[in-house]
Amino acid sequence: MAVSHARVSVGTTATKLTSDADGRDGQTISIQVPSAGATVYLGGAGVTTTSYGYELLGGTSFSVELQQGEQVFGVVASSTQTVNVFRQGA
Repeated sequence: MAVSHARVSVGTTATKLTSDADGRDGQTISIQVPSAGATVYLGGAGVTTTSYGYELLGGTSFSVELQQGEQVFGVVASSTQTVNVFRQGA
């Protein structure tokens, strides 16, 4: 299994955190907001700051195993927030 990483700038509209190669069965993706960072709201393509699946606070991380075709998006309430993305099985 390959391992990859990226830094993604999340804005006030849904920002894709998975790459086009993501979404294969058994692939794990971890998303980390650096400490003192803004809250990032995670969900599908329609994620907003009021309609989200997961609230990721500064200094925390979230991991999920993706199934075929699944994608993860993030959004912030204002400005931008850079998140660290780690992929296993990329």
